[in-house]
Amino acid sequence: MLILYIMKKTIIKISFIALLFNSLSGYSNEIMLKNASKFITKIEVGKVRNGQLLFIKNTSGKVIRKEIIKLKEATPFEFDFSGLENGYYTLEISKDFHIEIKPFTITEGEVIFHKKAEKTIFKPVIRTKKNKLFISKLNFTETSIHVTIYYEGEVILTDSVNGDSIIEKIYSLQKNKKGKYKVITIANDRKYTKEFSL
Repeated sequence: MLILYIMKKTIIKISFIALLFNSLSGYSNEIMLKNASKFITKIEVGKVRNGQLLFIKNTSGKVIRKEIIKLKEATPFEFDFSGLENGYYTLEISKDFHIEIKPFTITEGEVIFHKKAEKTIFKPVIRTKKNKLFISKLNFTETSIHVTIYYEGEVILTDSVNGDSIIEKIYSLQKNKKGKYKVITIANDRKYTKEFSL
């Protein structure tokens, strides 16, 4: 009877966690989490691509686990939570133009995601056309972007760009300065780097 009671309680817990994970897919239905067994969690992805990154960070922001998403058709991506101690963490999925942040807590063998604390950070988009450098960013949190441009390893420009819902900036580079360039942007306390040549 005791074994039957424990098994029934375990099944109820697993079902509850699976329901909780499924609710994380939200309106986009891009990510759906299903609990498999213990802390091994299958992540079924729709619009996530191979090579995108999944991070687990602790409360100080240190990356304690990093996975490259590798998918085979109809095969869920699996993530093992078993090495994590009790505590508060964030799961981050870094996509092409944004980062999805999903905080969760591990308490006595249970993974609990905090849906109300979830958020999305949009990355700056940097592109070039001839000698023009275009920087844009969706900016729903009204943050600024700090831009530093390097030419052959030396800083040639620093700038802070503000905007409302969208930040857009165009820089004209000197046509006669051929060589290697690097752009570092800092937004939402995160650094993004892009290198290119003219």
